[in-house]
Amino acid sequence: MNERDICRRISEILGIDYDCTRGIDELLKILEYEINEYKKSLEEQTIFMEAQLEELSRSYEEISTLLEISEIFGGFEFPMNLREKLEKVIPLLKKVVKFKDYIVRVEDLSIGNMSHEEVEREIEDREKTVLIEPGESKKFSNLLFVPIIGNRYYGYMCFSGKEEGIVFTASDRRITEVTSRYIANALDRIDFLQKEIERQRLEEQMEIARRIQSELLPRELPRTGFIDITACSRPAVQVGGDYYDVFASDGKVLAVMGDVAGKSVPAALLMSAVRSYLKVLSTSHSDLEDLVNHLNSILCEDLSNDRFVTMVFLEIFQNGTLNLVNAGHNPVYFLHDGEIVKLEASAIPIGIAEWNYRRHTIQLKPNTFIVVYTDGITEARNTLGEEYGYERLEETLREYNGDSAEDLLSKLKKSVEEFSKDVPQHDDMTIMVLKYKGQQEVE
Repeated sequence: MNERDICRRISEILGIDYDCTRGIDELLKILEYEINEYKKSLEEQTIFMEAQLEELSRSYEEISTLLEISEIFGGFEFPMNLREKLEKVIPLLKKVVKFKDYIVRVEDLSIGNMSHEEVEREIEDREKTVLIEPGESKKFSNLLFVPIIGNRYYGYMCFSGKEEGIVFTASDRRITEVTSRYIANALDRIDFLQKEIERQRLEEQMEIARRIQSELLPRELPRTGFIDITACSRPAVQVGGDYYDVFASDGKVLAVMGDVAGKSVPAALLMSAVRSYLKVLSTSHSDLEDLVNHLNSILCEDLSNDRFVTMVFLEIFQNGTLNLVNAGHNPVYFLHDGEIVKLEASAIPIGIAEWNYRRHTIQLKPNTFIVVYTDGITEARNTLGEEYGYERLEETLREYNGDSAEDLLSKLKKSVEEFSKDVPQHDDMTIMVLKYKGQQEVE
């Protein structure tokens, strides 16, 4: 193959129309240029491919890291050892984010070698991701702050100092924010579970309290010839400690109503103790003042400072004599021929401190109604937030013109229920109505 043939072949390869009569030297320069351009293109493609490979490798590393972190926080564990999990996660993050210093602060838990006081002075809004670059802070050369927020704010992660490069990248931000969401989701699950456990525990306590309360109230009230007695108690969803009882002996009736301070099982248990003490004391103490003072002394020894019982004691004899002790309870109402008399409390509640309880004695007329109740009646609310109150109670009593204790009780219940309809009952409602019929009707 001669020079001219070589020239034509090279021209074909280069895809150019070259006049080979001009000689091959100029064509060789063109060939050399094209070869250099090709080499340059190959080098650029190699650099691009290496960058792509490095990005793919980093993405793979990030995905692998996030998968490991998701396995750490994705499993169900209760109670969760958060410190142990974070101590597993930090080395995984360090491999991809390549930070030097860090702190993770979740509520009372704090791990890492950074000062949370310094970080929190630097970050004004701790509910947003903050990226501080070189020159933007006097304290930190660079900083990546990521909040941990789920159903509520739990804390934050903060990183400073790059082992490679001088700034935290968008990729660093992305992987730390995803990690933050994993942590927040795990904490949300624990929060939900704790609330559910507490809800179930509260329901169990409520059921126990309701059972105690219902079993302690008398199933049947004693019947006598000189007095009619009826009562009802409607417990609220949140069980309190309303209590009533009636003790009858020859020629005398002792009616008692109390409201234990507090709610749920503790209140029900205190009510149970009061009932037990009363059953014993009512048989061993014929004098009402002695009984009340003895009961108070016992409860003062047994109860803590924040526990007490408001109580009303009504001792009624066949001849209409009534001895009354009102220990911090609601006023007692007497109704006779449309006229009402209201007797306020004259002493402190039972169980607060030693006290000399004195009886108030009155003479009942035949056909006198006596109404005692707990504050769940007067404090019942309507949809406007208004309380039933004493004025409405007194109005209902004045309007009553019947002659039955049972009927008066029904009127009172209906009045309160109509007033507070469509509003959840927030306290126990207890009413007792007694009607003194007169000595001449003693059987």
